[in-house]
Amino acid sequence: MQLAPELLQAAAAAGGGSKAATLQEVAAIDQLVDLLLGAKSQQELAKLVAENLLAFDPKFWLRMATRADAAESREEKDRLTALANTVMTIVDTIVARTNTQVADSSKVLQAIMAAAANEHGEWELPLSTEKADAMRREVAKHEGALDEALLSNAFAWMRKAADDRLDGMVALLQKVLQLYAGHALSKGSGGTGRQAEGEGGAAEEAVQRLLAADEDRWDALLSEAVASEVSEAALVGALRRRMEKTVLVLP
Repeated sequence: MQLAPELLQAAAAAGGGSKAATLQEVAAIDQLVDLLLGAKSQQELAKLVAENLLAFDPKFWLRMATRADAAESREEKDRLTALANTVMTIVDTIVARTNTQVADSSKVLQAIMAAAANEHGEWELPLSTEKADAMRREVAKHEGALDEALLSNAFAWMRKAADDRLDGMVALLQKVLQLYAGHALSKGSGGTGRQAEGEGGAAEEAVQRLLAADEDRWDALLSEAVASEVSEAALVGALRRRMEKTVLVLP
């Protein structure tokens, strides 16, 4: 079983014209290979591959080929061959899954934005309260798809819109991100113990109203909260607790 030709072909397909690895890079690659060889299960190997996905570049595969050619025994060569084949399969699976997630998130992003369009498929900015609420409902409808892929898509679309000077599209995508953040923070609501009573409970309710409102109503809602004797410190504390809870449940 010849490993080197397969790895050389993989490196060429990935951009094998890159410069040869330095001694420091070779040492780092060898360390990664040894780490992968030491995996005690397929699950552990898959986890290591996912955590080091960007390391599987042409230099990695060329180094694997070199190590296989220099193997002192057939057993060592076979281990490297099996590892290479398995890693290639895992990488291909991760890439395919990521592409699917990106495609799915694009559809979700389009659905959220479409909720704010008029009957001609156009957006009238600034959005009316009715259209903003329609986007908010669409965000809640796709709660299970509000993930990193959707965020990446939104930021990518925003950069493209900014480059093309489509200010209206940038504003619409910013609204999507605002609704995304508001929905995530709303899921992290509620204090515990004394936080849920007195000023703490009032602050939680005030923050919840802010998250459910458009930004043009924030000043009025904040004034109402202050008038009801909710302090700035209590509001900041309620928001901080929500942020902490949101971070804790991130994958």
